[in-house]
Parts: sequence; C-alpha cells; structure tokens
Amino acid sequence: MKDSGKKSNVKSFFGTIRKSFSGRKFRSGAYVTMVSAVVIVIILVANMLCSKINLQVDLSKQGMYTLTEDTTKMLSELKDDVTIYYLVKPGNELEQLKNIVKKYDAASDKVKIVDKDPVLYPKFASDYTDATIQQNSFLVVNNKTNVAKYVDYEDMLVQEMDYTTYQNTVTGIDVEGELTSAIQYVTTTDRPKMYTLTGHGETETGDTLKSNVEKMNIDTASLQSASESSVPEDCDILFINAPQSDFTEAEVKMIEDYLAKGGKAIITLDYYAYNLTNFNSLLNYYGIEMTEGIVFEGDQSMHSANYVDELLPKIEVHDITSQANDSGILISMPVASGLKISDTLRKTLTVEPLLTTSDSAYSKTATQISTSEKEDGDIDGPFHLGLVATDTYNGVTSNIVVYSGGAYTFGDDTTSYSNQKLLTGTVGYLVGDTNLLSIPTKSLANSTIALTSRQTIILSATSVIIIPLLILAIGGVICFRRRRR
Repeated sequence: MKDSGKKSNVKSFFGTIRKSFSGRKFRSGAYVTMVSAVVIVIILVANMLCSKINLQVDLSKQGMYTLTEDTTKMLSELKDDVTIYYLVKPGNELEQLKNIVKKYDAASDKVKIVDKDPVLYPKFASDYTDATIQQNSFLVVNNKTNVAKYVDYEDMLVQEMDYTTYQNTVTGIDVEGELTSAIQYVTTTDRPKMYTLTGHGETETGDTLKSNVEKMNIDTASLQSASESSVPEDCDILFINAPQSDFTEAEVKMIEDYLAKGGKAIITLDYYAYNLTNFNSLLNYYGIEMTEGIVFEGDQSMHSANYVDELLPKIEVHDITSQANDSGILISMPVASGLKISDTLRKTLTVEPLLTTSDSAYSKTATQISTSEKEDGDIDGPFHLGLVATDTYNGVTSNIVVYSGGAYTFGDDTTSYSNQKLLTGTVGYLVGDTNLLSIPTKSLANSTIALTSRQTIILSATSVIIIPLLILAIGGVICFRRRRR
C-alpha cells in the first residue's frame, strides 16, 4: 500500500509539472521570453552595425558634435583641396576635437584630415606659421595656393574666470567656428577691411562683435576722423558705433566723399543722436530721419517679457536679414529710437526696411520717463529700427545700413538672440559676399529661451490655471464614474 501511495505521489508530481508546461501561463511566459530574446538579439545586432559603420546621433540641443548647415553648404562648394592637420602626439588626442574634425572630411571630398605629431616633426608647422605649436591644435592648408592658417587649441575654448575659486572654467567650445573660419581664410583671395570710427564717444566694440568679424576674416583698424583728411583707400566698410557727440562739417564731408566713391557704412545710433545736427545731415542725405525719444512697443508679441522698451521687431525679407530669418530666432533691439524714411527721395536713392515695430508702438520724448504707458504727446508708430539705403549715381553704388539700437545692436548681451546673424548678413551684403560665415560658439551653459511678453503670459496661464483645471476636471470625471458604479 505504501509503495502504491508513493507511486501515486510521484505520478501526481510529474503530472503537475507536465501540466504546468502545457498550461496557458506557460505559453504566455514562453511567448514573453521569446519576444525578449528576439529584442535582445536585435539590439545586439543593431549595436554591432552602428559600431561597424560608425553611426552616431547628436542629441545635444546646440548640435555640439555636428556641423551646422552653413558649414556643410560652404564645404560642398569648395573648389580647392584643403588639408586639416591635427597637431597631436599619438595617445594625446581629445575625442571631442577628433569627432568634430572628422565631420569635415565626411562632408566634402575636398577636405582631408591628417594627424601630425609635432614632437616627431617639430619643424613641419614652421613652414606655415610662426606661432608656438600646442598639442591638439590644427593647421589648415590650401593645397593649391599653400596658404595656411593655424588654429590654436586655446582659441577653440571659451573660458571665464570663476571668482569664487579664481580658476578658469570652460563655458563654450568653438571648434567649428574656428575651423570653418580657417577654411574660408585659406580659400579666399580677397579679405575685406573694416575701419571703426572713433573720436565722438563711440562705444567700443565688444568681444562678441570682434569675434564674429574675425571669423568672417575681416581685417579691422580704427580711424580717428578728426585727424584724417580722407577715409583710407582700402576701407571696404566704415563702422560708426553709437556716437555721443556731433561730427564737424569737415568730417561729414569726408564721409560723404568716401561714400560717393562707392563706399559702404554700418551705423548704429541711439536716442542721443537725435540732437547731433551734423551727424543727422549725413543720415538725411540718404533719406533716413530720426524720431525723437525712445520707442516703446504696445504689442505684447513684439517686446520682451519684462520690458516694453526691449523691442523684438518684425524681421523684414531682405538679403541682409536672410540668415536671421532662417534661424527662426528673434532679434533684440533694446532702448531704440524710431527711424523714418523721408517723404521725398531723389531718383538715385532707394531706402528699404530691415526691422520694423508694430502699429501700436510709440516714442516717448520726455527726458525723464515716469511711465511706460502711452500718454498724450507721445509719437505714434510704426517705426523702422533698421534701414538700408542705396544710392546709385553715374554707375557708382554706395550703401549705408542704419540700426537704431545703439551699441546694444551687436553687443555682448544679445547672444541669445539672432543679432549676430544680422551682423553677418549686413557685413556680407556690403562686401558683396553673402556666403561669409561666422559660426557662433557652442555654449556648455544652460541655454536660455527668449520669450515675448505674450508668450510669457500664455505659458504662465497654461501652467498656473489651465493645467490644474484640466487635472481637476479629469479627477472629477473619474470620481463621478466610480460613484455611478
């Protein structure tokens, strides 16, 4: 009896096991296991393929490890063969630099990347540059003309002093900006020259403007107009940055003579310039008139979230503004004055708008402004904040581009906006080369979002009112349905 009981138990045990393998739970578990195995195999195969073909995806917001469309387009149009020498001792390569420079080789069959050990070949770079060579730097050479440009490792890093530790901290990477600039340098025969006018309290150009101009390979020099009888012959662009005191009649005549010969000028001005009689005569000659006071914007979608005098103007369609328009980023013009096009223009002169306010804008003329609200006596808009004037006489064309945001127009505080692309477009248009590039530094800091006042109100209302109400409504519906059950 005991043996038969044992056999019965063993039989029952194996029957239970057999039943578990044939039941619904087993089939479900087997299916899950099989699917999991297939997914794992697919992931392993995909990983092997990606490693084999070196497939990488740049998920950084600024495209830290990929080339911009501007650089890619420039590389596709190269006519000369260019070699980028990576000056580094084997084993000391920086992956971040190496990964970026490889993109140039992949983007154009005209570009070749060659590693060159400066320790093993100490005299190689001296044939092209007098600079002291640092590890992880680059030497860009045009193989046809032998023109070269050295890109120092430190120039590709943006560093700021941390005054809590008194140590430099890397806040940005400018590998693409410097390499693209170097390629343009070695493949361009003519490099324009820009003179910056001084002697009237003009604001000194900031680091951002200087960096952008250098990347466009524009040579720069200062010009003290009071001590000169004429603008230098090699001046391609005359830059006048927010003068605070008036010009003499002789200085105005000197600038007019320069322009009459086909000269080009970029002028930024602020509300102080309204009282500069001689300076305004130069603007008036080109059909541009200043409005007294500071412009305030009545349209919430065209000023910043906090200040009605920090204008975010409409960007008009023009070759100058095409880069800014394509970026989809706003232009900031704080504390600007209004510009008007003269009612009567001579036949040889055309004036085109670049930046404009809304019809709701108004200009306050009071010396001390007590309120930002519109009052009686304020000047009604709309206004222009940027204009380009073109005069063609006897086959000679001169241009002036005027912006009324003063020194803020291309200042260091506008890096979150599209002002630097406006600068690039302006310079490129005046020198007749709209392909000039100035690739901005890619910041390692958290990026900021520029919002208009209307966008801020909508975002605040959505997060504070609409979303909580929506959550309450969903909760109410769920409670109601449960009670009905």
